[in-house]
Amino acid sequence: MDQSDIDRVAASFGRAVALAREAGFDAVEVHAGHGYLISQFLSPATNHRRDGYGGPLARRMRFMREVMARVVKAARGEVAVLVKVNMRDGFRGGVELDEAIEVARTLEQDGADALVLSGGFVSRAPMYIMRGAMPTRVMGRLMTDWTLRLGLALFGQTLIAPFPYSDNYFLQDALAIRQAVRMPLVYIGGAASRAAIDEALGHGFVAVAMARALIRDPAFIRNLSTADGAAAACDHCNYCAARIYTTHMACHHREPPPARLRA
Repeated sequence: MDQSDIDRVAASFGRAVALAREAGFDAVEVHAGHGYLISQFLSPATNHRRDGYGGPLARRMRFMREVMARVVKAARGEVAVLVKVNMRDGFRGGVELDEAIEVARTLEQDGADALVLSGGFVSRAPMYIMRGAMPTRVMGRLMTDWTLRLGLALFGQTLIAPFPYSDNYFLQDALAIRQAVRMPLVYIGGAASRAAIDEALGHGFVAVAMARALIRDPAFIRNLSTADGAAAACDHCNYCAARIYTTHMACHHREPPPARLRA
């Protein structure tokens, strides 16, 4: 990206927030994690620039700060601005917790209203985000290109390395961010039971975010007040993630998989 590209993209973030505000939304979330564009600028593993946007962390944060300036201006104090950030990229050479703390402090300074604390890199460590193993055989069956199926069969578990799942798997890193900033923080990562949610909220997080638990159990939040709602029914098999790019999103426990997946 040259300077005109950077300026254009930063401006587009601002326009998107202005549209959301005009449409009546209460909040927006800027995605600065998971290996997408802002995250690629932040990560030393992907940012090899030799200009004012690369090198030390202060320069790697420059693009993020320019985006935030546009976003906060467009929000006009009428729309809450949340930012999703990585606490760790999940692989050697990426962002680690010490740099993530500085990113969080900078975002607090630059006007973010809350942070959503996450981790992982979709192109390098996708299962660091979700935890568990990726069922690459299922993913391969859904692909029409035989070369992709063969590649997944031979190298899938190496390319998509598993990470063990446990409830609140990001909590310890999130607590380090909690100690470093005063702004509201949203916890994400394994909040799949009443006990896990209560633990996160008890540490001062203002909210928890979840996804897979609701794919399997859409009534999970409603059922939290009952004995049957102590934990979501999700077993973290990640079949939903395996099928996301090749068929429609669904939990295979709730909806029969496509015929070629059952073969």
